[in-house]
Amino acid sequence: MRGGDLDQRSKIAVGVRAGEKKALVQINEIFRERELELDALEFYQERRLKDLGLAGEQGEIIFWESK
Repeated sequence: MRGGDLDQRSKIAVGVRAGEKKALVQINEIFRERELELDALEFYQERRLKDLGLAGEQGEIIFWESK
């Protein structure tokens, strides 16, 4: 588009592509931020195991053997 001589259809196509790229960059940034938070999240399975007494507070699985 900076070159100048584009027909109207090409200008629209370039504008759409630029918009798509901007959206994808923003989505990528959201996923990167979320990825950094993963270690702090407690998932349902972990919470349920803790409630049942099958996992410790640090998420370690507690096993026992029946006699």
